[in-house]
Amino acid sequence: MISYQLENWRASAPLSTESPEIWEALSAAINQLQGIVWDDPRIADEMARAEGVRYLTRLIAGAIPMTMEAWNPEYPSFFTFLSSRIQYGLPATDALYQWAPIHGDYVYRIKGRRGSAHMMDIETREGHFAHIGSWALCDRCSEFECDEDGNLEIVLSKTEQPGNWVKIPDGLGDLIFRQYFYDWVNEEPVQLQISRDGARYPAPPISPKLIAQRTQLLIDWLYNLPAFFAEQVKSYYQDAVNTLRIDEVSIGWAELRYGKACYECEPDEALIIEVVPPEAKYWSIQLYSQYWDARDWNLRQTSVNGFQAVLSDDGVFRAVISHEDPGVVNWLDAANHRTGLLSLRYFRAKTAPVPTIRRVKLSELSSIITDPKLLISVDQRNEVLRERAESVVRRACL
Repeated sequence: MISYQLENWRASAPLSTESPEIWEALSAAINQLQGIVWDDPRIADEMARAEGVRYLTRLIAGAIPMTMEAWNPEYPSFFTFLSSRIQYGLPATDALYQWAPIHGDYVYRIKGRRGSAHMMDIETREGHFAHIGSWALCDRCSEFECDEDGNLEIVLSKTEQPGNWVKIPDGLGDLIFRQYFYDWVNEEPVQLQISRDGARYPAPPISPKLIAQRTQLLIDWLYNLPAFFAEQVKSYYQDAVNTLRIDEVSIGWAELRYGKACYECEPDEALIIEVVPPEAKYWSIQLYSQYWDARDWNLRQTSVNGFQAVLSDDGVFRAVISHEDPGVVNWLDAANHRTGLLSLRYFRAKTAPVPTIRRVKLSELSSIITDPKLLISVDQRNEVLRERAESVVRRACL
């Protein structure tokens, strides 16, 4: 049976369930999260602080399954670690994110149906997500062969195997499975299951030692990852407000280029975004909170991708950030958040054009955006949002 001991746990001595110190240590890890909200001078209004409280609960909710419940590379299963309810770390509204634990001593098989998701990607990493500083990439693959019925099988092992194969690290590691949807209404999700070759049942019973080790891993998660995310957010403030630039994200998908901006928009204002989209496999633009989570994207239009976008006859993508529905198809709903983050994604793009952002009065918008193709009625918007909400459930992103 594999030892779950990891090298960079915080405790100087192993935690034990024999005393309440283990719970005190966990409580301290949770309590220190408050600094993310109340020690940041950029979090300057009640809405941002309230959003921060929810973000902290999302961090805790996301940390527990990856450490206390599902960290078992002998009997792995896929866990949806980012969704409309658990958010952190710049999640894309178009994506379904799943995770599973692995170990290099074993061989794993992923089986299922390819579905019709626009893109899929599997990457393996050394160590645990909780130890993000040493969470090194092992392998990554986004092209897989299926049979004529759309069935798919992928082997994960240290040594190369025939067919679809992804390399895994020598010791403990993580598997990240992403699928991206372009047509939310019609694309069907990839449906996969992971199993270990030679697994015997029943699985060994849980033990006090294992609970203590997993609790320490949870503590590490709560110290390391929120701090890492907060550090990444700083890059959005390097330029003037409402100014977007192309950059990178160290934990992002290969071949993705990212655009970053911090936006400000008052209730009586609108921000007009303009760009000629590149020739690309995928592109999208999305609003985020100041904490790098994606807000209520399942119920509000906080993102637009290249399939959903409507372009003007001149080939320009014109979007509007505002708090009220401006009657524009490409609306990004600020939803009473005066400030936040804006992120752009280009995947396999031949160029990386930088959008411009123009700040105007909301009352002026109707005289600026006049192209009938870009306009939408209240009833049409209702239908778009209804389909959006239903697709989130169908794609298992809820």
